[in-house]
Amino acid sequence: MSATPDYELDDELEAAQSETRAAFETRALMYAYMYEEFADEVGPERATELMKRAIHRRGLEVGRKYRPAAHAGDLAEVGRIFCETSPCGGELFEPGIEEQDDERIVLRMTSCPLLDAWRSAGLDVDEIERLCEIAAAVDEGTFEGAGLQLTFLDRLGIAGSQHCLLELRLPEDR
Repeated sequence: MSATPDYELDDELEAAQSETRAAFETRALMYAYMYEEFADEVGPERATELMKRAIHRRGLEVGRKYRPAAHAGDLAEVGRIFCETSPCGGELFEPGIEEQDDERIVLRMTSCPLLDAWRSAGLDVDEIERLCEIAAAVDEGTFEGAGLQLTFLDRLGIAGSQHCLLELRLPEDR
């Protein structure tokens, strides 16, 4: 039995990363198209509300992977899961931990394939900010589903921002 050469594995990894990036770009553009259609039908505020509700629901499901660590009060483990399970080994979102203490953890992302797609599509700053707000509902749902309190301290989709910062705290009523 012969081992697969490293260059073949590198090619496979590169192809998988490219396919994953393309899937996120498709997701980004679908958000933009759905928002445009919904906004034409029901207005921008209602379109935003409906999209955020739907995306939030998916986040609640994703939050299950963080629940055991959150329920144990282990914010370091939440941070580890966040960084280690980021798509493509962190290649797409470049996750990290900005700050951490016993009361809170601040997660950081310095890249976003959704934002990249919106910029490439030529969307203006206001459209990008709205779509970023809508897309962030998945994070809101994720950490709510885990039983954590999330505050966005910054988002890449806001003009001039260099990163997303997600502050997570354990619930006060623990």
